[in-house]
Amino acid sequence: MIMMNTALPLNTKNESILKIAVLGLGSVGKTTISKSYSGELNDPNQISMTKGVDITVKRIVHQGKTVTLQIWDFAGQKQFRFMIDVFLRGVKGVMYVYDITDIETLAYLHEFVDLTRNYLANHFYPKVPEVLVGNKLDLEDVEVSIEDIHDFMKNYSIKKHFLVSGLLSGNVSEPFEYIVNQILNKEENLAEELLSKYPSF
Repeated sequence: MIMMNTALPLNTKNESILKIAVLGLGSVGKTTISKSYSGELNDPNQISMTKGVDITVKRIVHQGKTVTLQIWDFAGQKQFRFMIDVFLRGVKGVMYVYDITDIETLAYLHEFVDLTRNYLANHFYPKVPEVLVGNKLDLEDVEVSIEDIHDFMKNYSIKKHFLVSGLLSGNVSEPFEYIVNQILNKEENLAEELLSKYPSF
């Protein structure tokens, strides 16, 4: 099931569209993070577990340029893994989310990292920005240690980590802003490189 929540058109002329995938087990708070960032988190108690894919759209202005973010929140349940090809098609950035109060949600992320990287490699996609996000910063019963985080990041060469509270909207914009900056800077550098090689192009 694919659900889309947006009051905005998906595309206008001269507007960049960036597809960002949000991956992790069910109940880690992926939907809460996405809705909090987009300003759609009116009642956290009404958030239910995603079945299939939930797409949230947010329009931002980045360095004077309008950018539309399509945030694809993928269900963590195994029965939806068959949709992974559709989910990752055209992706520009990936956010791996775990629950800081449940160490198993971090340990299990390796499956999502492997699925994503295998898909990108098999379809000849370039590498995309990836971030690790620990959610539920508002809770006290923390199970995941700094060492656990560092080990995971080292094992998978993930360079950036964020701690957020989707429920309280704490720091939720930071991982999205980082990914957007990485994507657009990469595109600008590529454009400059092509222009230097083919100045009349």
